[in-house]
Amino acid sequence: MTSSDSRRAIVGAIVGLLYGSVLALWSLLLFGGGHATSIPLFLSSAPLGALFLVGKLFGQPYIGYGYNAALLGAPLVWAALGLLVALPGRTRTLAQVLVLLHYASGLALLTTTAEEATRLRLPGVWSVFVMWSAVYLAGQAALWSWIKAGSEWRRAIVGAMVGLVYGSILAFLSIGAIGGGHGTSIPLFLSSAPLSALYLVADADAGREAALFAMLFSAPFVWAALGSLAALSGRGKRLTQVLVLLHYASGLALVAMTVGGLGDVLPADLRRAPELVIAWATVYLVGQVALWWRMSRSAPHQPSLPQVS
Repeated sequence: MTSSDSRRAIVGAIVGLLYGSVLALWSLLLFGGGHATSIPLFLSSAPLGALFLVGKLFGQPYIGYGYNAALLGAPLVWAALGLLVALPGRTRTLAQVLVLLHYASGLALLTTTAEEATRLRLPGVWSVFVMWSAVYLAGQAALWSWIKAGSEWRRAIVGAMVGLVYGSILAFLSIGAIGGGHGTSIPLFLSSAPLSALYLVADADAGREAALFAMLFSAPFVWAALGSLAALSGRGKRLTQVLVLLHYASGLALVAMTVGGLGDVLPADLRRAPELVIAWATVYLVGQVALWWRMSRSAPHQPSLPQVS
């Protein structure tokens, strides 16, 4: 491979690894220690999800081994597919065949979990399943768009995928920070701004609960849009800077309006889930540094005028 092919392969593998890791996190949440559903796990890690079925044949402790193998297999499956899709020529054709194999094996694995479909009706399971489905389908759309897109659109697709993964991680950590209503919702407000304004217009408990779910689902797509714009050159950079500054301003304003001032409420609130809030803050800040670094790199090149002697 040439150096440019190697760079594309590395980027594709990293994006695929992050995408598969996010799917594994949502699948872990949905599996619920075996009390919810393993459907997302099977679909995320197919064909390696079959290892879970092998474990079932032998009983404990092999069931646990098979589950862990399927869970860890999801990032590896998508890292390999991301690497192959990023390369040109016959390698990309091979990737398309493997993706179709992933779909076929996933559907075959679903036939073994038909009884678990009823568990999607359990409280809290359906909403998380919708979140997993949105991330999974967005990744598939990006994958097939990448195969047929030009170079500029490919940069936008990679940016959107990175943003989607980043927003999904923020949303996942925000769930933990909320702690079933006993923690803090500040990370969720900041992650999904300015769409978190939906919470302010809700005037009833049911409406606010729906607004919280909308905020949770919107965070990945807010950052997918910003990531796509940041990856483009030219005027897209200026628009992205304006939108990111709008995100900061609206997020801080919404937090201040919601908690009635950060000075008194924030310290006591954060003590209820300090580890997850610190993890969220770390991921959030690292993402902002990477975003501004990317926007500084994507500045349009201004050709210098020739010097007249």
